[in-house]
Amino acid sequence: MLIEDFLGVRRRQRSLIEESGRAEVVGEAHTDTRAMALIRATAPDAVVLNLNLADGVGCGLLSEIKSAEPSCLVIVLTDFTTPEFRALCLELGADHFLDKTREFGRLPDLLAERHRALFPAHPPANPPQP
Repeated sequence: MLIEDFLGVRRRQRSLIEESGRAEVVGEAHTDTRAMALIRATAPDAVVLNLNLADGVGCGLLSEIKSAEPSCLVIVLTDFTTPEFRALCLELGADHFLDKTREFGRLPDLLAERHRALFPAHPPANPPQP
């Protein structure tokens, strides 16, 4: 699931993830409220979370996600990369904390790693074609 307030960034995330063939995007949200509704409805294996959303800062959302779906992998992808903010997010339950400008491309690998951990005998959806 993608939780990001800017449509262009969500489109780029979806494209990167789907082109890799390593994961499937099950939903998108641009607000805390919509995100939690989708999380409750879909119980995603992983969430890519931007903490600066249309209806506020998502630190509370991060806690809410981990409370509702403790096994959900949460990848925080943000421009706010101070050491203090990173520590706070990890303390609140983020599994990964990525700098949006430098580490965007790590998403497919992290999601594929999660897929292998959950489904060791099954290849990812839509494997890349030679």
